[in-house]
Amino acid sequence: MALTDSGRTALSAILNNETLFPRVKDADLIAAAIKLARKQVIAAGLTRDDLLQLKTIIGADVFEKTLEGLSPHHVKLLARRLDKSAPEIEVNTGSSALAYVRQILSGDVAMPAPHPEAPSTPAPDAAAKKNKYLGRKAFRTGR
Repeated sequence: MALTDSGRTALSAILNNETLFPRVKDADLIAAAIKLARKQVIAAGLTRDDLLQLKTIIGADVFEKTLEGLSPHHVKLLARRLDKSAPEIEVNTGSSALAYVRQILSGDVAMPAPHPEAPSTPAPDAAAKKNKYLGRKAFRTGR
């Protein structure tokens, strides 16, 4: 159960009333920013431009800490999402995938131009194959 209607309202109240929250230090705010940025970085659908914009908004240092805090699995997914044709050697470990993501963000990797794929249509003369297991008793009863 949420204590407030909006988390944004609660965060804004903390940031706008620093005197009421003297124990909330900069390190705590940076940790919160890293945690929120991490959720955004691992979200599907982000492009290179979106990540660069996020880097500009939160700052390069916080963005780097966010990337370093990702699990190897999430870094590999991010590298594959940014470059679907990435060589396997570049994304087979977490550290190599992180280095590859940094190369992509710095512009050192030539990104292939996205081209729309034509929907493949089956040949009209291709006859449907008959399933030889369809009438067998073992298939019907699950034995």
